[in-house]
Amino acid sequence: MERPNLSQKILLFLEENKDLYTMISRPSLWGKTYPKKNPKQNFYKAVYRLKEEGFLEEVEEKGERRYRATLKGKVKILRFLKKDKKWDSKWRVVIFDIPEKKKKMRNYFREKIYELGFRKLQESVWISPYNIASEIEHLIELCNARKYVHYLLVEELDSKDVLMNLFKLSGSNTTRK
Repeated sequence: MERPNLSQKILLFLEENKDLYTMISRPSLWGKTYPKKNPKQNFYKAVYRLKEEGFLEEVEEKGERRYRATLKGKVKILRFLKKDKKWDSKWRVVIFDIPEKKKKMRNYFREKIYELGFRKLQESVWISPYNIASEIEHLIELCNARKYVHYLLVEELDSKDVLMNLFKLSGSNTTRK
């Protein structure tokens, strides 16, 4: 996965910490993208761009101006969340039954779990070896699909060899090949 740029870091930081302005006062959070010239100006330009592009919205909380990620921003956040590439010999299974009248939600959900590394086991049963429970929880909340989705952690499967080949996992080693 590529390193996130400043805009991506802002969105990720905002999702985790909820207080965007602490980021500007803590350059260590920026990593190598911390600009040597005009760091505050670069930061505010990035926030402005994210707001103009519809990734952030300005809200007032307790008399203070705050920013939060919009739905579009949360989708962008999901793309940059890191997958844990070490396999702990457990499978993550997502089972969903999203009704036909919510077809757009179902298609969106299916597309995003694929992007997160899940692969189809059956029509509405998807599987992954990666420990990305928090990302799935974000996606379920984002789609407002809690009553349609189940997330399972499975240790034993009958088609384990086929799945290990699909995900390029080795039996004796718990990391990817």
